[in-house]
Amino acid sequence: MRRALWGVLALGVLLVPPLPLGGEREAAESQRGEQVDPGKVLRVGVTRLPTLDPAQARSVDQVLVADQLFDSLTTVDPDTLQPRPSLAERWTASPDQKQWDFVVRAGAVFSNGRAITAEDVRYSLERVARPGSGSPVADLLQLVSGYDPLRKNAAPGLAGVTAPAPNVVRISLDQPWALLPTALSSPLFGVVARESAEAPGPGPTITDEPVSSGPFQVARQRGQTLVLVPAPATNTTLAGIDVVRFDEIALAYQAFKDGDLDFVRVPADDITEAGRRYGRQGFRPYLAELFYGFNLKNPKFADPRFREAIVRGIDRRAIVTAIYQGTVRPMDSIVLDGVVGAQGFVCERCAHDPARSRALLQETFRGAPPPAIALDYDDDATQDAIAKAIQASLREVGITVNLRPKSPRDYDGFALSNEPELFRLGWIANYPSADAILPPLFGTDSPDNLTGYTNPAVDAMLKAARAESDLGRRVELLQNIERTIMEQVPVVPIAQFNVHSVIAKRAKGVKLNSYGSFDATAVRVG
Repeated sequence: MRRALWGVLALGVLLVPPLPLGGEREAAESQRGEQVDPGKVLRVGVTRLPTLDPAQARSVDQVLVADQLFDSLTTVDPDTLQPRPSLAERWTASPDQKQWDFVVRAGAVFSNGRAITAEDVRYSLERVARPGSGSPVADLLQLVSGYDPLRKNAAPGLAGVTAPAPNVVRISLDQPWALLPTALSSPLFGVVARESAEAPGPGPTITDEPVSSGPFQVARQRGQTLVLVPAPATNTTLAGIDVVRFDEIALAYQAFKDGDLDFVRVPADDITEAGRRYGRQGFRPYLAELFYGFNLKNPKFADPRFREAIVRGIDRRAIVTAIYQGTVRPMDSIVLDGVVGAQGFVCERCAHDPARSRALLQETFRGAPPPAIALDYDDDATQDAIAKAIQASLREVGITVNLRPKSPRDYDGFALSNEPELFRLGWIANYPSADAILPPLFGTDSPDNLTGYTNPAVDAMLKAARAESDLGRRVELLQNIERTIMEQVPVVPIAQFNVHSVIAKRAKGVKLNSYGSFDATAVRVG
């Protein structure tokens, strides 16, 4: 499923059979036979973890756990949002930004003691790219040479990823991409061991007890608790991490209030109380947004003045405040807060202004009534409330809106057709840059461009930005691109989501990154 069709953000709230909490925690033993000091164990509450395979992580909780168990080639500095070494100790690019060499860190080993080589990295990236992988980050590899033939089963492997030396991974691209190291920072690109990924069972597999490449490894599973201990080469003061799984996040939050956990996400109904009681250190913008797109292939929306009249007629802030109760961020742009290149208020044409909306309708239709429009969305309580609020706002400026809810089961196929008019969309950026948003959503040839937006000048600027190695010039290019796009009003921005977490006083050094995760090796408890 294309990420542009991402639905109502669950933030990891999935259901599992209820399991008892009280009295479960015991001092765990590491695989090295050492006794673990429970006073130095970080206790993290999560919802269901259907798999521990990093390539399949789909919720904030799954990404958090994958981030502890697996290392990607790079990581992102939570302050600068720039890539820094992780499994790769350094990297170089050709002048045209089309060939990249990543040098695997000396001494890097899997949790089974085997050395991590460039071949393991090659295998892991190809595994994500293969047809049928189902990984949410597979499309990030589409610029890698050989991606299309592999996806079409016309090639045996991903030709653009090779291992010219035991510790060197070479990635060749069909087009320049200066942001490759940033894109590869996603925890979903965690390097896996072939023997774990292809283990047939019934013994340990990558789903439940993987061979890991990161700072922590699975020691055992006891009931609802996944016991992690530091990998042999990890430098940390933690004796381990207890990942405690709950059937719903409200139960995990209650366990935090009872003093049984050190870190947990907060249910939407408790965010205000949690911020007041425990502080907002764990509140951070998440790389996910909700917006409505105009079907620009529909002649009804050909005139940008009509699109602007629609956007100006919607009181988006009032809608967000009333429906989400302050738990999300109203948006006046399409680039998310918390990424490199975010500008905040960009879309001047998006400002709520009913008088201007009516004037634009008069100017566009010369006194004739504007055409009625359909509002298409996947039917759940929240999206239905938003749709009805949009309908009411536009009624006040003279635009008739017909609501066309679709079942979540049917919505994806409907949105991919030519039938939608103004339709609900969403996006999750897989790395913290405007480059993770603008090219997929607005590039003419992008499969995620569901609005049908096309602008040759924007296409050229997007390619230029990806080829620009200088950060400052690249950011300037991306900001100009966003302004150009939003001048044409192809979308109605609604909201950016947040991750709301609480952190116990005894857990020090928890610093959330753009993925809602953190570097647990830097955390101290006690």
